Amino acid sequence: MTLDLVALCERQPDAGITLAAMRACGPELRVHTIERGGLVQLCGQDERPLVTIEGPRLVQVAGEAQRLLGVADAPHPAWWVEARAVSTDPEAPRVARRFTAALISLAGGVSWSSR
Repeated sequence: MTLDLVALCERQPDAGITLAAMRACGPELRVHTIERGGLVQLCGQDERPLVTIEGPRLVQVAGEAQRLLGVADAPHPAWWVEARAVSTDPEAPRVARRFTAALISLAGGVSWSSR
């Protein structure tokens, strides 16, 4: 089962913030873009994907994060960024959590996890 994490950011995570959050996951990871840059994968040295990250989406509807995720203290508006860890590598959840924590520390906000 995959681990899904959502960062609900106060400020739009631009390319610099997103890259800094990816670097916080470890220098040994590689970055691949897929679907014309809409998705980014953090991969191990063996090129196997560990985490897939979707680009930020602006949530402008008040209460939408609470309705969808049950997160009552989400900023409004919020930038929604999803990170999905693969289930086949025990290191993947750690990488996804590290990315999400770094993103929140740089852009403000809160996070949600599927487990």
